[in-house]
Amino acid sequence: MPPFPGSVAKFLSPDSTFQRRHGAITAFIAERGGRPIGRIAAVVNRSHNQYHKDKTGFFGFFDCVNEPAIVQALFAKVAEVLRAAGLETMRGPYNPSINDDCGILMNGFEKQPVIGLPWNPSYYAGLVENLGFKKVRTLYVLDLPLHRLNPPERFLRIVERLKKRANLTTRPFQLKHLDKELKIVREVYNATLERNWGFVPIGMEDLLDSAEDIRAIADPRLLLIGESQGRDAGVAITLPNFNEILAAAKNTPHWLRLLHIFFLMKTRKIKRCRQTVLGVVPEFRDRGLHAWLVHEQFSEAKKHHTHATLGWLEDTNAEIIDVCQIVGGEPDREWGLFEKTL
Repeated sequence: MPPFPGSVAKFLSPDSTFQRRHGAITAFIAERGGRPIGRIAAVVNRSHNQYHKDKTGFFGFFDCVNEPAIVQALFAKVAEVLRAAGLETMRGPYNPSINDDCGILMNGFEKQPVIGLPWNPSYYAGLVENLGFKKVRTLYVLDLPLHRLNPPERFLRIVERLKKRANLTTRPFQLKHLDKELKIVREVYNATLERNWGFVPIGMEDLLDSAEDIRAIADPRLLLIGESQGRDAGVAITLPNFNEILAAAKNTPHWLRLLHIFFLMKTRKIKRCRQTVLGVVPEFRDRGLHAWLVHEQFSEAKKHHTHATLGWLEDTNAEIIDVCQIVGGEPDREWGLFEKTL
């Protein structure tokens, strides 16, 4: 699936948000006879190492033909950069951080990619493991066939009791006050994911940078703020699967592609969505609000899409996984994160 024009190149700019705030990206391309046959980037993430007090370096933006010698040459360049920076471990792929696209797809290669979830050929994991990398974490997504599901009656009764007891309501994002809305997103995101392995807090500048990318494709009806007694209590963010648009335009001549994408955005109905962020403000935890917020996100998404992809989810996030399975979520695909000592 071709990425949205400029979405990868923006990270490599010296004045990108990541390189100004968090670290450095050194990118390499492998060529044969003037033709590119592989790419990779060495990522020095100062924010990660300051937060975790370790010496971990990263690789990302990895793509390559199925030739071990080429892969070895690319990773040798990354190792050279990371060692020079005094780092002791290489982990990835992160494009360029854990708050962005990450992981190597481990199964479900025949399925169409979903927005923000990387796709790669089936041979990638083997190539990386042959270099001595070990898989250290697995990221999961669930599939939710919205068109044929209704939440169980018992679940609905629980949600109704929660709504009455805590005076729960939801409202869509006010895009004209996006800066204000992103403050609650940042609080929930950082509080929800702080227990996740490799977590690094996301800053407002990072969020604003990401928001510029999704503003054009987001549906405000699917960007929900949950409130209890009139106070911000949680966030549920769902994005249309913009990859359906990119797939339809991938054979369009390069000079016409952007115009074709804009035309399809106006005329094509997107079937699938991705539910990317769901979390409750810390002071409202342990009150069952996760179940209510999952229900609200499910109900609103069902009005506009036939399928939803839920995740990523770490296997340690048992509460969210259980609730998502209660409303009908089914195991879908897995991504691996790999690591080796330098």
